[in-house]
Amino acid sequence: MSEINSRTSPRRILNILEEILLDPENFTAKKIAHKLDIPLATIYRHIETLCDERFLIASNSKKYIPGPKIRNIILHSLPYEPNFTLRRSYLRKLTADIKETVSLSVPIGTKLVYFDRIEFHWPMQLNLEAGDHLPLHASASGKLYLSSIKKEDALEIFNNIKTPASAKNTIIEISQFKKELNKIKKQGYAFDDEEWFNGMVGLSIPITNEKNELCFCLSTHTAKSRKNIDDLKKILPLMLSTSKNLKKALFKD
Repeated sequence: MSEINSRTSPRRILNILEEILLDPENFTAKKIAHKLDIPLATIYRHIETLCDERFLIASNSKKYIPGPKIRNIILHSLPYEPNFTLRRSYLRKLTADIKETVSLSVPIGTKLVYFDRIEFHWPMQLNLEAGDHLPLHASASGKLYLSSIKKEDALEIFNNIKTPASAKNTIIEISQFKKELNKIKKQGYAFDDEEWFNGMVGLSIPITNEKNELCFCLSTHTAKSRKNIDDLKKILPLMLSTSKNLKKALFKD
């Protein structure tokens, strides 16, 4: 990077944003000022601008995390990633192998959003589209995501978003939900056993980054008349194998 370019305001802002997003847990303004050779006052001024524009938000722990604008940019950029064709080929193969619709979703704040989906054309199925939201407390992927964050935060989110039962097995008691999160965290995947809709079951597998942080959920759902939970357990190895391939495709440079 040339000295002239490194001192221009747009480049400085982008470099600061990159440093924060790559390692928010260890971020300090002093570290970035030293690493990028930028005055500390300038660092604070640019961070304030990024927060004002909602590219960053300050968390309760005084760390800066991606704001809604960054998350929306990421969500809308995913369909155009360089490995789009490779990623979809893995999803299509999994769909053909298990004979069910498969989906990829990403956490966006307190929501989980579908961003890719390959349909298996059964006459009866749940119609969800890219951009649709999943309930965190009642879907396999939602529960999987909550199991990946701090337990106290997950339970607070549950208390804030839980609604009257939408299906016969929807979990509405916090003690039961706590047990469910512990179980999911231990086994590494999650089921939906008629918790979102009556007559529907689902399975979700995490896709993590190099820091083992959940970034995507690979899931399938089906009518219980076609597959029950025991049947979903049988396709677990295929789901796990596909998740490993997708991880390589999604995080490939």
